[in-house]
Amino acid sequence: MFTGNQVWAARVLAGLTREDAAERAGISLEALTDIEGRGGAPLSADEAVTMRLVAALNEAGVDFDEGPGIRLRAAAGRDEGIRTEDLNAENDG
Repeated sequence: MFTGNQVWAARVLAGLTREDAAERAGISLEALTDIEGRGGAPLSADEAVTMRLVAALNEAGVDFDEGPGIRLRAAAGRDEGIRTEDLNAENDG
């Protein structure tokens, strides 16, 4: 189950404008605006427009979980730095 709020949050998290997201999903800007405007109401997962939009957001690096949440996947090859517990006087710079 997806909501308009999740779609909005996923789009913003991915750094996409409405125009970019609509183009990537192959849907109209009006359709995206309508979906995001539904707020917390459940969207039909069977609706082709919804599924194209979710797929485009997945490709942009956003994962939808089984509940109301979303998360941004780590970019491939991105330097994640040194974990806090691994810092010491030699590498804390």
